[in-house]
Order: sequence, then structure tokens, then C-alpha cells
Amino acid sequence: MQKILISTLAALGLCSAATSHAATYQLPLPGNDVIGHVQIAYAQPGQSIDDVARQYDIGFYEILAANPHVNPQNLMPYQKLVIPTQFILPNAERKGIVVNVAELRLYYYPANSNIVETYPIAIGMEGSNTPLGQYHIVEKVKDPKWYVPAEVEALMAKQGTLLPKVMNSGPDNPLGYYEMRLNKLSYLIHGTNVPATIGRRASAGCMHMFPEDIEYLFGRTPVNTTVNIVDQPFLAGWSGNQLYFTAQQPIHEDRTNMAFNYMRYWNAAVESAIEGMNPAPTINWQVVKQVGSEQTGIPAVIAALPEAQSNS
Repeated sequence: MQKILISTLAALGLCSAATSHAATYQLPLPGNDVIGHVQIAYAQPGQSIDDVARQYDIGFYEILAANPHVNPQNLMPYQKLVIPTQFILPNAERKGIVVNVAELRLYYYPANSNIVETYPIAIGMEGSNTPLGQYHIVEKVKDPKWYVPAEVEALMAKQGTLLPKVMNSGPDNPLGYYEMRLNKLSYLIHGTNVPATIGRRASAGCMHMFPEDIEYLFGRTPVNTTVNIVDQPFLAGWSGNQLYFTAQQPIHEDRTNMAFNYMRYWNAAVESAIEGMNPAPTINWQVVKQVGSEQTGIPAVIAALPEAQSNS
């Protein structure tokens, strides 16, 4: 299935030049959770929405959610774009790699450092979900071979395309030039030969990254690094004396399981962030409702404490 999508995107000409760099931030002080700042950009003549997303190391769905009135098929020269480069860190131990499938985003906390790096990723298509849970990296391979799954080989043969059982490293290899295998052995973090898939559900369950991002992460991530995969579409977190809330559209399976009624999930995220605080801050629930409904992925302030009670 991954090969079919790759072929389709390649035919549509959705590849773009590499211009992004790893987004690296200082870890917030204890009790704080927000990194980065929202940016504004203007599309340059000839740029596609995929070009802009890759330039700022943002995934496809991320940039669309932050710019709901933009037609991704007809990006106008000098069109103003919101670049959603502010994040609330996932509610997970800040160690190793943390993947939030709801954001289609990976966070890396290098050992013995006070930084966090974050990267957009592609995840598994519906029916081929990226597995949640605690894992670790057991193997790293440069120039990996792709052992073509039997079902993919059979499906492509029906369409008149004969694939080899093993594809060597090269520009046609959908694993790209770097892979990191998890202890759930059929799942990888790897590159791609079609960068436009980043920020989409586009794989058979693996997580893949822009070529320049996986190259950078590969060189910095040792074997045995933990990989914690979570699913958190609604997050609340502190920055100084301000409480932020953000919402991504839940993945399709979650939308069904939640019966498209998200309010209790918004409330749970907010209440977790203020648990044990006495007195509790006054929450602007109207903003929570707006953010939760719009699902742009951009954090908004929903409460503030007096400076004397700041978490900073």
C-alpha cells in the first residue's frame, strides 16, 4: 500500500527540494511545557504548499490545519501563511524519542542535554496503524534494503508492475537512505523517497521522515534509545504563568471512537494541567471550546496566574 501511495504522489509531482533543518529548542524549566513560537511566512513564486511545509519542517496536515482558508492546489505568490511552530510537549516522560501520532510529530530528548528536537513524520494508514506503546531502537542501518511485502508485490503485479523481492538502496527505495528498527521488528523509523508524504498517513505502520531529518536524527540517536508512541490530540501545558491549550483533529479511528464529541477530552487535558493547584486558575472555557472545535494545532492561552504563582 505504501508503494501505491508513493507512486501516486510521484506521478502528481509532489516532491520538493530539501531546505528544512532540525527544529531544536531549549527544554522548558520544570513545570513548563511549551516550546517555539508561531511564525508568519509568505509563499514565494513557484512554491507549493509542500515546499513551504518542508522549508519550515512542518507536516502537510499541520500546515493545512493552521491555514484552513488556503487552497493547497493553488497557492498564490506572496500568500500569507501561518507556520505552526509552537508546540505543547506531549504528556510523556521527556526521555529518548516520543512520538505523538495525533500530531504526526516526533520529539527527541537527547541524553545528558537540556534540549528537545522535533520533526514532522508520516504514520500508518488507516488499517495499518502505527502501534502505540513503549519500544526501543534495536538496529540502525544506512542504505537499507527494502524487502518487499508479499501483499504489495502481488498487488503491484496485478497492476502490471513487477517488483523485486528485495530492493537495494537507491532513489526508488521507499525506506530512503536510513532506517532505525524498533524491537517490534516490523516497525521502523526511516526516510522516504517521496518527501510529500511527510505529515500524512502514508505508510504500512512505520514512521518516516524528510530525508534531511532522518539523516540528522540517525547520526544522533544511539541503539537502545527508548521510543514512546502516544496518541494525544488535545494537550494543555504551562509557559510561565500562562496555561495553553491546543487541539489537533484526532485521527479517523479516534474520531469514530470519540463519537465526534470531544468536550470531555478537552476537559480532561485541561484538568490534568491544573490538578492539585489551590486555588485553581480560572479557565476561559470559551477559548477552550473555540480551540477544540477549530483544531488548528496552534496553542492558545486559556488561563493566567499572578506572577507570584508562576511555574517558571
